Amino acid sequence: MRTAVASALATAVALAGLTGCSGGSHEQARTKPVAAESSPDTSPPPVPLTLAVAAKAFQSFVTNEDVARASGDERLALWWTSEGQSQLTAAAFRRAMAAGDPVPRYRYGTPTLYVPKLKAEGQQWFVASVRRTLADGKGAHTVLMGFVKSKPTMRWRLSLATLLDKKQKPPKIAVDDQGYARPLATFDTGLLIPPRDVPPIQATLAEEGPGNVAAKVMATGRHTTSYYTSDQKAAKPKKGSGLKVDTVYATTSFPIFPLATTDGGGIVLYALSRDAVSTKSKKKPGHVPIPKDAAPFVEPDLVHNELDVNQTLQFATLVPPATKKGATSEEKAAIIAADGGTIKATVPVK
Repeated sequence: MRTAVASALATAVALAGLTGCSGGSHEQARTKPVAAESSPDTSPPPVPLTLAVAAKAFQSFVTNEDVARASGDERLALWWTSEGQSQLTAAAFRRAMAAGDPVPRYRYGTPTLYVPKLKAEGQQWFVASVRRTLADGKGAHTVLMGFVKSKPTMRWRLSLATLLDKKQKPPKIAVDDQGYARPLATFDTGLLIPPRDVPPIQATLAEEGPGNVAAKVMATGRHTTSYYTSDQKAAKPKKGSGLKVDTVYATTSFPIFPLATTDGGGIVLYALSRDAVSTKSKKKPGHVPIPKDAAPFVEPDLVHNELDVNQTLQFATLVPPATKKGATSEEKAAIIAADGGTIKATVPVK
């Protein structure tokens, strides 16, 4: 993990303006190539992504999500999600079942849609910014949502949803005179950090703390070094407890959503995984404690000297433009939205 992160960090720092690079390409961003259709003669022609198509896809998701949550139909809920959002959705149903409660339902306001112009035959995606509350009107947040259609023949699915920090204003995303947002290439060097290097740099700060060189390009504090601080406290066993916790943050293979902002920078939506392994010396009495958010995922009687808790975390980060050669700037990438939680807890099989 640290070798991979260090490699990504070295690339990012070299490209990020610390060595004076600027400029870049704004090609279509995609996470993986899309396979050609095996039967082009029988497949329907791909539908171009337009503002109207995105609006319909958003409404279809909202309607079906509410039906699924109201009826407790996990299968339907998962049918409209993918990647990290599928993991978190399944976890929400698991927690509700364990507690004997209904699955939380949401109410959405009118969304602002950021729709890039992409090739109809390739992977398509768009981002929505919308106010969301629980069904009773409580818990209001602005949520940033990334939707993906990985193949022309597949449906639109919600891949990622993250909550804008309190008191944080919505990002100013650049749109053209037709209302379309400008996508960024994952390798775009016009930003302080290329979009594909934002996740590993955050993982570095979360795992290694403010002393790492990554702090030169990404702000420390909440969502970065605060994780490191809390994990370090957990990693140091209390005297006589025999308990240790080892935590690792890693990038995922899930899609990322990079869009240009009006200041010449960009916003990147993405996910990280967090794996925390708790172990307890067999010489000390008692078992490994089970975190409250992990309780629905494991049988307490099976937990003895080790517990592995997996989380999916979803973020949105504002990245300033790269500084020009010879210029200095105090601006750093800043995480403005975060959400996620535990998706699995397991014990080792002996």
